[in-house]
Amino acid sequence: MPKAKANHGGLKMISCLRCGKRFFSETNVLQHMNQPTGTCRFASWHEECSRSFSQARCLPSDNSVPCSSINQPPHFPSADSNAYQDWDLNPPSPEVHKTEDFTMDAPEEVIPLVPGKFVEVYEGSSEAFPGGKSFMDTFHEDQYSRVAIRFLAVAFKTELDRYRLIIGARYWDPTLFPHGKAVSCPCRGSSLWPGLLCEEMEPESPTKHAVHLFYRQPLECLQSLLSHPLLTPHISFIPRKVWTSVARVCCIYNEWLSGDQAWEIQDALPRGTTVLGVVLSSDKTNISVMTGNRVAHPVLISLANIDASIRSKTSLHRYLLLALLPIPKFVHKTTHVRGLLQDRLIHQALNRVLTPLKTAATVGIMMSDPAGNLRYCYTPLVSWIADTPEECLIAATSPKASPITTATSKNFGNPIRHPPRTRSITLSAIQHACAEQDPFDHKNFIKVIRALRLNGVVEPVWKGWPLSEPSDFITPEPLHHFHRFSWDHDTRWCILATGAAEFDYRFSLLQTLVGYHAFEDGISKLKQVTGRDHRAVQRYIVGVIAGSIPRRFLTTIRSLMDFRYLAQAPMFTDDSLTELASALQDFYDNKDAIMAAGAWKDSWEIPKLEQLQSIIPSIRLSGAVMQWSADPTEHAHVQEIKVPAQAGNNRDYYNQITRHLDRAEKCLHFDIATYMESKRGEEDLRVDEIEGNETEQDKEHEPDEEEFPTDHLAATRSPINYFTIADALVCSCIPNAPRPYHTFLTATTAFHLSTKPSLRLSVDEAAVVFNLPDLCAAISEYLHHLESGMPHRVSGVRSQQDHQLPFDRLQIWCKVRVQQMHYHSRQTPDTPQTLHAFHPSTVNPHGLYDAAIVNADPDSDWPQRGLEGHSVVQLCMIFHPLHSELLAAYVQRFDVVTQQGNMNNCNARTGMYLVRRAVRSNGSRIGDVLPITLIRSPAHLIPHFSKEAHSRLTSQTSYELSSDFWLNKYWSKEFYYALSSSSR
Repeated sequence: MPKAKANHGGLKMISCLRCGKRFFSETNVLQHMNQPTGTCRFASWHEECSRSFSQARCLPSDNSVPCSSINQPPHFPSADSNAYQDWDLNPPSPEVHKTEDFTMDAPEEVIPLVPGKFVEVYEGSSEAFPGGKSFMDTFHEDQYSRVAIRFLAVAFKTELDRYRLIIGARYWDPTLFPHGKAVSCPCRGSSLWPGLLCEEMEPESPTKHAVHLFYRQPLECLQSLLSHPLLTPHISFIPRKVWTSVARVCCIYNEWLSGDQAWEIQDALPRGTTVLGVVLSSDKTNISVMTGNRVAHPVLISLANIDASIRSKTSLHRYLLLALLPIPKFVHKTTHVRGLLQDRLIHQALNRVLTPLKTAATVGIMMSDPAGNLRYCYTPLVSWIADTPEECLIAATSPKASPITTATSKNFGNPIRHPPRTRSITLSAIQHACAEQDPFDHKNFIKVIRALRLNGVVEPVWKGWPLSEPSDFITPEPLHHFHRFSWDHDTRWCILATGAAEFDYRFSLLQTLVGYHAFEDGISKLKQVTGRDHRAVQRYIVGVIAGSIPRRFLTTIRSLMDFRYLAQAPMFTDDSLTELASALQDFYDNKDAIMAAGAWKDSWEIPKLEQLQSIIPSIRLSGAVMQWSADPTEHAHVQEIKVPAQAGNNRDYYNQITRHLDRAEKCLHFDIATYMESKRGEEDLRVDEIEGNETEQDKEHEPDEEEFPTDHLAATRSPINYFTIADALVCSCIPNAPRPYHTFLTATTAFHLSTKPSLRLSVDEAAVVFNLPDLCAAISEYLHHLESGMPHRVSGVRSQQDHQLPFDRLQIWCKVRVQQMHYHSRQTPDTPQTLHAFHPSTVNPHGLYDAAIVNADPDSDWPQRGLEGHSVVQLCMIFHPLHSELLAAYVQRFDVVTQQGNMNNCNARTGMYLVRRAVRSNGSRIGDVLPITLIRSPAHLIPHFSKEAHSRLTSQTSYELSSDFWLNKYWSKEFYYALSSSSR
């Protein structure tokens, strides 16, 4: 018998208002209405509901027709070409509007931004004026807002009713509302979100199908971002220069407003104006799964004024879909001509969409900030996030030329940065090509532009955009320029130099920490590798190839890796930029070793290699490069393109994507608005109750104002903060917590142990299970140091002859969670890391013991001083004696191998410390018991394989049978920054 349906016999709650047929779920309704041959087309359904809505509420119907309400693209109305005239382009008169209450002049003196740093703000920039509209002002002006407010008192009695309201807003089903028969959609006409438009385009050459451009008004998108109520503490308008000291000697670059570009743009604008840095992103993405070959070309928009920490988080959705560029199929027979026509059509569409931003960058425009004040804003283009082919498309250059500098493919390997490719250089080349050959004579025009290194675009999108230079706004993109470059070239070079079999075998022998990628079968045969895999390979590749390749070859790979890790820092100083330049120069000084080893026989025509020269100038100009990463934009493609496409019927993708987004975003903004309105109503009701019953004593104890809701700006997966939990335990906020506390902290590190231990054994049993013959003696020595106040060190010395212990039973944990603060932000906790100390078993015959950094000097400072004053150990056992407050760990020491000619003992070729197991004269390992609070950080070790890895090693025995290891500083960026501070 066929399998019964899961919903068989269930209640059909949702009905189609066109035909009356009822369905089990919302998905069934959508599938029914989207059937191309069905009678319930969405257009007819929408018309009927629009009429019933207008009749029920007696409200004037909206004559505007956004693309979300039309089914077939040819019936979309053209966007109003004069829509930009609705925006106020004239600045307010200072005599009429400007008052001291709304002036936000910057202070003249240099003031501290955070302890140890000082900021100089741009004087006289970004003045505020009264008369703007806040997010809630716009909501209350909407013709349907009073309906929504009524729902706060009627429909939101339970969470189920709240859910029914949102579902009804999406699908317009009155049967979901139990408190009224003729209930309309309260967010249908919401003006909180810019609607999507559609316009038919006329390409230069015939295409197989009509060409349509889907887009939003860019100024409305910027206003939506700018006036978002939850962005109030996360958006800035005043350019600044940050210094390490009040002497203003060493400058700090982090946010875009701290770079030279924002300061220079503000210099070119009138006093009191506000600079809104426009950030755009474009890239093609697949929307069909497995088959179909369906591709979308979205353009996203964001604001550089938003804090990078907010804008760069993928879960916060600070990149809005601005346009869906057409991807037509031209009927021309020549491939190169079709490519030229496609590029021109892209720029034609971008010019149509972005013209309002160009106008605003020329004459300015009044816009409302999150507080509801007006600011006179200019909109220069400050960053265009794209991969290398897309950058060439935007810059109007051919793939054989750099989109940022005047370098050509033959010069990509030069160790110097070529002059920037300014707009005047490119426009002059285009003008020269058009003068020499008619641009509409496509075949002959292609011959001309090849010699000039152009792609054939005659009207580039950045032409006529003031304060925007292509060499400036095409910013480095870490996802492709760092990680993809490393996979395509570094990894390939190492495989050819080491041998694929040896290379894969070495990777298979690695033991990784919890949460990190392990390559049990190697990496040379990996397919469909993602950016996460690229990063994982970078963590281990330097230690894996050490000893198997020539020294200068190793120096080349190491210098490139150093450059990438240093360039990913969230902030830079003039000193760190000098170090970054030194790492890149090391690569150029030794790159000939790659060809000498036979790993690269082609010329250095690598576009991403040439673009590394532009990273340091870009940091000085626009701040840290990590804020321009494509990671959040690639994630936005999933949320804005792929998820809506999968919800449709695999036809008219662009049309269905725009409808889906229009509904979803309106519901989201409606949800925020009603949430804020309901909270304000609750606050007013509470104040009325207090004022009616309060006494003079009550007035002194009025409740604090409720904290502003920030749940919409919270990451969906925030790491647990053991520092906060440990502080709460110390302050007795959790009175019934068992002692000793299982969550505790030091000045730099927080620890967490599970409530129940893994084992309960006697001391002698633990010594046998964990194969630690001197465990009893080590514990006795540890107790002696506690009584005498002596410092704890892993020396292996046993001064006590009597090993009688005051206890016999131990509680033992096989893992501990360790958490640190970020290296560059001491107030932000990093993700906790698990350290293992598993005893030998059938699964792990030699146990599973992770490495750690412990404090060996009471005056040491981790991570500022790196390995100085610290030791590398292997964590063997974590225990707690019964009836005591002690929490300790048995560790075994590694000694740093002395490097001749290097004062800090860091290996010059690998940039890492070589450590060796500390053993006694009889070959036994040196170990001691330390307080667990002496652990400062997890660590990762890679066995030193020399020329060839031993053929009998396995992933379970490689660490136990090896004696020399590399202290892998590339294991994590935080660990890299800490160890790099001591190896310089």
